[in-house]
Amino acid sequence: MISAIVPAKALDQAKGRLAAILSEDERRELALAMLEDVVRALHDAPSIDDLRVVSPDDEVLTLAADLGAIAAKEPPNIRGINQALDYTFGQIEPPPEVLVVVLADVPLLEPNHIENAVAALPDGRGVVICPSEDKGTSLLAIRPPGVIPFRFGPRSSVLHRREAAALKVPCEVLPLPKLLRDIDTPDDLRALAAEGGDGATHRLLERLRILERA
Repeated sequence: MISAIVPAKALDQAKGRLAAILSEDERRELALAMLEDVVRALHDAPSIDDLRVVSPDDEVLTLAADLGAIAAKEPPNIRGINQALDYTFGQIEPPPEVLVVVLADVPLLEPNHIENAVAALPDGRGVVICPSEDKGTSLLAIRPPGVIPFRFGPRSSVLHRREAAALKVPCEVLPLPKLLRDIDTPDDLRALAAEGGDGATHRLLERLRILERA
């Protein structure tokens, strides 16, 4: 079995660096639209048998459930994305053979990206990292789950590689152009809007007329 987990922050914490171009309500809309695009891509990936979204936010979890994912309520004692992932993985029965983690702010994710990452996993023990431009990790595939600890956060692609090397776990780095940019700054948002598309995120950016904003 192959499981996928999408960790998502509370909406009132989402995308604060975009406050220069988006209001608080618009940032909440953006977070939900990007999550929708990510969950739909994972849902349509043939290899994914079990799909979960973990978040402390009830609105996020309602959307996840509406899209066909299992909504995992993050307990109040959880601190940070890595603890949230450990908690959610621990709830999966039976334990999966492969775990895929995708961040909620890569709205250009496509089903073939997931398939390519899973296919790139080394035989037996292995890790595949799809990095972002800022040395983060947009997608992580691991077999078996737990073979390296989660190190999401600043420079996580570097830290994930270091963990794999220290534990002698084969590791493949798979740069995928559409996963290189996560959406953190106004420039990221404008670049995404300029690319065009038909997902929930692009429909929102068109409605908000992002390219017309200073």
